Parts: sequence; C-alpha cells; structure tokens
Amino acid sequence: MDFKKKNLTVMVLAALTVTSSASAAEQDAAQQTRVQKNVQKTAELLDAYDLDDVTVTATKVEEKVKDVPASVTVITAADIQKRHATSVREVLQNETGIYMAPTAETKDGISLRGFGSKNILVLYNGQQVNTSFDGGIAWDTFPVEEIERIEIVRGAGSSLYGGHAVAGVINIITKSGKGKPGEIKTNLAVSGGSNRTWNRSIRVSGSTNEKFDFNVGYEKRSTGGYRGYYTTASGKSSGSAAATVDLPTLSDGTYIIGGRGRKEKQSENYFADITYAMRPDEKLNFSYMHNKYRYNYLDPFTNAYDANGNGIFSGMVKTQDGTYVTLKPGNYLGYHGEREQDIYKLRYDDTKNKIKASIGLSDITKEGYSSASSAANSINWSGAGSSAQYPSKNYSADFQKTWDFSKHTLVTGLSWMKEEMTYSSYALSQWQNWGTSGNLLAASHGVAKSMAAFVQDEYRLADRWKVYLGARLDRYQKDEGYSYVSGSTQKDYLSKTFTELSPKISFAYLPNDRTQYYISYGHSFNPPTIYQLYRRAGDTMSSVQANPELNPETSNTFEIGMKRRMDDATSLEMTLFHVKTQDKIALATRDGIKAYYNMDSGVAKGIELGLKHRWDTNWSSYVNYTFESGENTSQGTTTRNWDIPKHLFHAGLDYTKGKFNWVLDSQYVSARQQPDTDTGEYGSEDAFFVVNTAFNYKIDDQMSLQFGIQNILDRKYYAGEATNSRTYDFAVRYSF
Repeated sequence: MDFKKKNLTVMVLAALTVTSSASAAEQDAAQQTRVQKNVQKTAELLDAYDLDDVTVTATKVEEKVKDVPASVTVITAADIQKRHATSVREVLQNETGIYMAPTAETKDGISLRGFGSKNILVLYNGQQVNTSFDGGIAWDTFPVEEIERIEIVRGAGSSLYGGHAVAGVINIITKSGKGKPGEIKTNLAVSGGSNRTWNRSIRVSGSTNEKFDFNVGYEKRSTGGYRGYYTTASGKSSGSAAATVDLPTLSDGTYIIGGRGRKEKQSENYFADITYAMRPDEKLNFSYMHNKYRYNYLDPFTNAYDANGNGIFSGMVKTQDGTYVTLKPGNYLGYHGEREQDIYKLRYDDTKNKIKASIGLSDITKEGYSSASSAANSINWSGAGSSAQYPSKNYSADFQKTWDFSKHTLVTGLSWMKEEMTYSSYALSQWQNWGTSGNLLAASHGVAKSMAAFVQDEYRLADRWKVYLGARLDRYQKDEGYSYVSGSTQKDYLSKTFTELSPKISFAYLPNDRTQYYISYGHSFNPPTIYQLYRRAGDTMSSVQANPELNPETSNTFEIGMKRRMDDATSLEMTLFHVKTQDKIALATRDGIKAYYNMDSGVAKGIELGLKHRWDTNWSSYVNYTFESGENTSQGTTTRNWDIPKHLFHAGLDYTKGKFNWVLDSQYVSARQQPDTDTGEYGSEDAFFVVNTAFNYKIDDQMSLQFGIQNILDRKYYAGEATNSRTYDFAVRYSF
C-alpha cells in the first residue's frame, strides 16, 4: 500500500471514530451518512484514477512520469483490454502526437514528431526490433494479450539508446508470472468479427515456488481482409478492342481497372517468460517470443465487363472516353509475404546494488515477399515469378550501474550491438512457393557493429530544481559489405568506422508536488540502414547502386514542456518541440549514378497538448491535440513535408459502473497532401474523422464479454489505399 493510500485509510478511520464516539443527541444521522459516503467516494476516486504512473524507459531508472523532464505516456494492460485492441497499431493510434496509417497493417505506417519507423526506436522487453534491413517495424509481430505495458518516450533518446532514437522510444514490456507459490492461473480469450477476423489466445502463469515465476502462452490472429489496394492504368488514343467498358477515372486521367482483392493475414505467436529469484533483491529473467506471419491477396477483381457481364482481366478494352487500355492478369495478382522471427532476452537485475545486465537476440529467419511473372496469363496463375528475401539478425549486450549520492543519481553503462542482413532475390518456378527457388538474381550483405558507453547524472540543484546531464559515445563500424547481380561480378566494399557523441541536457523546475516545467536539448543520430549501404539493383544507369560511404543522419532537438496535476482528478501536459536534421539520406542521381546520398536537411516542429480528467467514480475523459509541420531542403530548395499531418486530435470517454464499462474514442487527422490535390479518390491522403467504441461486461471474477464497433460513422476515405468501412467484433474472456 503506497503512502497516499495509507494516509487516506487513516483519514477514513479517524472520521469513522469521531462520528461513532460522539453523542447521538449531538449529531445528525442523515449528515453522518452523507459524510461517510463522501469519504468513500473520495477513496474510490483516488484509487481508480492514480496519475502517478511509473516509467523505466525515460531515464533507465524507475521514476514517476510526472517527475521526468520529457513527454512520456504509459499504456497498461487494462487500457489495452477495455479498448479491445487486437494489435499494437490499434493500441498506439490514439496517443498524443502519433499518427498510424489506417491501411499500413503489415509494416511501418507510424509517424511521431514528423519521423517514420526508422527514426523511432522500438524495443520489446528492451531488445531492439527495428529490422536490420531497413529499420522498419512489423507491428503484427507482437502478441497483444502478452503485453503488460507500453511506454512511449517522445524526443531525442540517443544519449541513452544510440541510433534510431530520434523522434522517441517505444518500449513494449510483457507480462511475467505472479501469484502465491504453487498458484497457477489460466487466461483464455476468443474474439471474432467482420472480414472473417479471429483472435485466439491462451496464457498460463504462476509461481512454482518462492523462487520461480513463469508465464507461457499462445496467440493466433487472422483476418480475411478487405478490398483496399487497387490497380490503375493509362489509356492510349488508338488500339483495337472487342469490348467497350466503363472504368472509374482518377483526376490525373488514369483508370482504376480493378484490384488485388482482400488482403488475408495470419499471425501466430508462442511466448514464455521465466523469472528466477536467486535472492529477494537479485533476479534472473528469460523471455522468448516466436512469431510466424504471412499475408496474401484473395479474389482479385476487375472493373471491366463485356456485354454479357463477364469480367475481363486480359486484352485491350475501349473506355467510355474513347481511349484504349491494356489489361494484364499480372496486374491483379498481389504479393505473397512471409515472416518468421524469434526474440530472446536474458536479463539480470540486482536491486540492492543497482546493477542491470542483459543479452538479447532478434532473429528474423525469414522475411520478404514474392510476386508473379509478367508472363502470367491468368488470375489463377501458379507459374513462374520471383522473390525478394531479407532475413536479418540483431545481437545486443548491455550493462548498467546506478550510483546514489547526496544530490546525484548517476547512471553509467556499456552497450554492444551487431546487426547483420542478407538480401536475396530468386527466380521461382511457382511464385507463391519459396521452396521452388531457382537462379539467384541478386544478393547483398552487410554487417553493422557498435560499441557504446553512456552516463547520465540527475543532479538535484535545490529543493525545486533538477538538472539531467547525459551523453553517449557510439563507435559504429560498417563491415562485410558486398553486392551481386546476375550476369555481373560480385562487388566487395571496404569497411568504414565513425563515432558519434550524443549529449543531452534537461532543466526541470518543480514549484510544487503537482507541477513541473522543463526545457531540454538533445542530439541524436540514425545510422544508414544496411539496405541503403549495400543493396545494388542492377548495373544499368537507372538501377539503384550501393553507397557504402553513407554517413548517419544527425538531429538536434529542443523541447519546452509543462506537466501539471491540477487536482486529484485532472492532469495537463504541454510540450513545444523543434527538431533540425542534417545529412538526411535520400535517393537521387549524381553524376549519372542513382543511389542513396547524404544530401538533405529538414525541420520538424510543433506543439503537443494532453488533458485527462475524471469527472467522478464513473466517468473519465481525455483530449489530446498535436499541431506539427515540417520542411525539407534539398539542393537549396525548401518545400513543406506533406507527409506530416498538420493536425492530430484524439478524444475519448470512459464510463464504468459496477460490472459494466463503456469506452468511446474519436480521432481526427488532417490531410497529408498539398491543398490543391484532389481528395476522395484512390491515391489521395484524405483528412478523416473516425469514432470507435467498446462495451465490456464482467459476468463474474472469471468471465467477461466484449463488443466493439470500429468506424461507427462508416466514413469512406483514402490513406493512399482505400480504408476499411464499419466493422464489428465480439470477445469472450475466461480465467481460472
């Protein structure tokens, strides 16, 4: 029981003692009842809406969010469950400053402070999961039912975490075994919904004795998908056609000839977490997660029909405009993608001596996609094609020691990491079967190694002033690079080493226990991906070439922020940020060579606002708003970064009474394209407003029911591809 609850208990007991010992003639019975009810209501309010969340990601030591000079959000397992989120993407999409593309369900699609996946460090139990291939994130990798909490730390994080941590750090922390010795608990969850979507999970956890805790489980998610990816073609002024068709037309004059159909997906997870307590203050923890993921497209469709209503997938057709369009079966056949990954993490924690150490491995044994050959003559084509495969590995080791002095908390540490990627393209005799590979068409390989040391000092200048001083020195080496293209000789590339110093300083002023003002500066960097360094697409002038001379992108971030707990039920946060990036890597042609170059600079800036309030023991709400903008400068020309949504707004309500809970979330995202670009058509990045809701009913301590509706208003809009319409889902949870 924490200090606040102890004080509250004392106050309650004191109130009851005074009222019970007073003379019956000197007190009003009705008034006594009202006083007791008010005390009880206050107790429930404080217990149900405690704003003092704890984070370990922000400073690598356990601190309350309100005391950390950074914008931090903690999402708990209870938050995830009551919103009936089925993926990490859904968990993150309503948080301050985050935009999640509603169609990018396979990989990436995230934007934070104007940066994408490769500039956001994502950790799974502290293990980096940004791929060594391109720095991307496969959000469907993570088993949602296994998540204990997600910590989001916005702003420069390279002073503690090194590369990728430019816009922030997202740490996904999983559940561990808990309970009395010998107590075993099983949790089951089954849900189904629109588009033949199913989620099934089982988790068994407990303690075999006072030293061993365990948590093991299985989760499988699948969906039949919806039509979202369309195929377009241009018309010609002359030709010969047997049929005249009526095709949807886009503003640029191209035609939508059909699409790949529904995107079917399936993700399976096995996971385990084992903790061994060598002593009460010394623990060893091992976690493991295996993910197997695949996707493909079903039921391709055409918009071209002959006079008898039969669909046309091949040949030339005449459009309603008098132009001629050639249809090819291969245009309707989508990719077949596969991915398999194992994540291992061994952690040692000595709380008495404040020592932490860990080793980890993220092993992507299979990742890539295959596509049909241009020779495909039917939408049922099962013949030749090709694959692009890019498995990768990430090894890591970390050591950390915390020192406490009178006015200082010093965190020191060492870090080592090795990344390895191999890219291969093969000819396939059966395009959806990777086991039928033949000739090697292209290959690339590379290794990146880093050694780092970091230090951070939390210095308490006075009762109300604190300063955080930190820095990390990374020595980064690119090595073992080569590329090969069929019909050409292999090219080997020399290794290259660079060092990067990433300092950070933050000043915090706490005028009282409820308020903090802070200002900070941080330097961060992002090394080039192995894909950008060593992949070679071909030997022609138009083919992308390798560039092993690439240097890291560097960024300088300035922040001013305020956190205020206005009362026991209300919290307010505000952050202003400005990020300047140099040596941005972009694809360009120089001296006739097309490759990735350090050639651009950029600026991202904005303001983030967040307000949470609990109205009473039943009702609570949240509102957050982000205004952001960005500019890119290339060869002296500055243009606005239209990929950044200028306005992000999220708001929601939460109602709980007895066994019933209702959640309502709304989201507004402004357009991500130039104002004069046509909207409401395929390829556009429309502004949108969507509302989601979930109903939860707890039958008893063992069973609960859930019902959810996504996109209640059934908004039709595009985010590059077509988005999903209104969907429904239902879930049953049972534990014993």
